[in-house]
Amino acid sequence: MTMKQNFLKTSRIIYYSILINFVSINSFSQKYIEPDKFKQFNITVNYDEYTVKTQMLSQNKSITVNNNLVYMWYSSQKIIETKGGYEGKLIHGKYTSFYLNNQLKEQGQIKYGLKTKEWKYWYSDGKLKEVINWKNGKKNGKYFLYNDYGQLMAKSNFKNDKLNGRFYTYGQNGIISEKKKYKNGDEIMPKIKVEKIKQPKTAKEPKVKKEKNKNSEGTENTKNPKKESFFQKLFKKTPKSEKKPNEPKPTENKVVSK
Repeated sequence: MTMKQNFLKTSRIIYYSILINFVSINSFSQKYIEPDKFKQFNITVNYDEYTVKTQMLSQNKSITVNNNLVYMWYSSQKIIETKGGYEGKLIHGKYTSFYLNNQLKEQGQIKYGLKTKEWKYWYSDGKLKEVINWKNGKKNGKYFLYNDYGQLMAKSNFKNDKLNGRFYTYGQNGIISEKKKYKNGDEIMPKIKVEKIKQPKTAKEPKVKKEKNKNSEGTENTKNPKKESFFQKLFKKTPKSEKKPNEPKPTENKVVSK
């Protein structure tokens, strides 16, 4: 064996010895934690059709229960969902369920028994089925629904567990087949435009020209006669009466007495 080979062999031995010592010292330096002091435990629950892997709190935290929310908790080797309260230990952490063929069924997060953030749901063949966003146990955010072929069927938005905004329904060709609008869970009906019926235009009657007033001489009175003042009437010269032709005086028949 040459000197070079001896050197390589010795260096390898030194390297592995240092590595083993480092690992052993690091492992002994870690403090031992009692199981009862862990914040949460990993649990696995088997059902007839699927398996759940999740985490639960070692000790329940005092929380204010909302009567309208659904809580997920663990008791007697089961994960139970109840509305308005819980009896066992709350689920807290990652939540994943599998079909018997090891395909994903559900995946999401739970915070003190309530669903939060994005949750995904799958068909048994592995195709995506549904995407729901949660916040403190309520549906909040975007929502997607797929058919068993993996095609998008519907898309909408939730706010405080109620549909809010546009709701689109898609056909098999991926084209939008229907549109609806919601506000706080109530559908907003579109306004119906009423078309005004145009009536046929009637023939206009010919305008009749008003005749202007004429005086006795036939001339048009273009100006309104001015009213005479009191003094004008007082000092106005009365026209002389026209002289009538001399008429023969009637003769008086005198009776002569005899």
